[in-house]
Amino acid sequence: MVLFLIGLLSFFISRTYEVHTEMELKAPANFVFNALNNVNHQSQWNTKATLDTTFKLICAGASVGAGVSCDYTSTLYGNGVLRILNNQTHDSIILSDEQKSGKEKIFIYKLITKDSTTTIVKVNGKSTSGYISNLWNFIHRWKLKKQIHQNLDNLKVFVNDRYKNKMYNGYQIKEMTMNQRFFISYRSLVQFENMQQYYSQNISGLYQKALEQNLAISGMPCGLYYKWDTTSNKADMAAALPTLAEFNIMDTESVNIPSKPAIVIEYKGESNKSAPAHNAMDEYMLDHRLENTPPVIEEYLTDPAKEPDPNKWVTNIIYYVIPKK
Repeated sequence: MVLFLIGLLSFFISRTYEVHTEMELKAPANFVFNALNNVNHQSQWNTKATLDTTFKLICAGASVGAGVSCDYTSTLYGNGVLRILNNQTHDSIILSDEQKSGKEKIFIYKLITKDSTTTIVKVNGKSTSGYISNLWNFIHRWKLKKQIHQNLDNLKVFVNDRYKNKMYNGYQIKEMTMNQRFFISYRSLVQFENMQQYYSQNISGLYQKALEQNLAISGMPCGLYYKWDTTSNKADMAAALPTLAEFNIMDTESVNIPSKPAIVIEYKGESNKSAPAHNAMDEYMLDHRLENTPPVIEEYLTDPAKEPDPNKWVTNIIYYVIPKK
């Protein structure tokens, strides 16, 4: 009889439960939106990732924008999918956490600009419990609210690190105005898999040209990247040597880059593993509403012949930037 009454009570009680909470973040709203609008970032601020060292996020395709998703595995929380359901405006975004067990949590984030450096983040969290367990929805609500507060605490750290400290993907990004620069170069469309070979062969040829012309080289060798086409898997690139002034030498291309603003990362490691640093630049430009004006410069400060350890190789990655239209 008691079990019957419990079951009857459960039948008449809603299985859906939801909570509302908010937090103030010291960063512009677009910084917060961009953090939420990239599922891959949840490896940095999602509570499951921060509390379970076995948590692994797998993003096979795009991770930005409505409709994208990333799978996750977790010993503590089980496996599931993190998804962006909707982001029609830049002040609202809907995320979901779909567990393989069938349970789903929906999170609606509303971003309210308090001032130019402060955003109020309001979150509505919603989920559904099973029959009988819905009798303890007050506990489920408490747990959900606690999870959302932990997410917001982590999000605050993540966004603050970007806005205040200019740290992206572990790289410190510096803003500066670059002096005018001159180069002699060999430029071509090159298949991605042939880029290293093209650079090595042509940088040697440029040094030989400089020697023949008695031309002084004013710095370290560089790669100049004008376009990166993932459709054709080709890069419009150049091997380049810096010079003190503009020189027109037969069979080479002269490059003159005027003084202008740039963002710079000091990258350590092999250049063919620098994708996370370039992604950091893209995310920085997105947050600061900037766009790149080609070429991107990789300035190779270490001579591999003198330093055999690739982990100690230093490259300045330079993006010239202008305000986005």
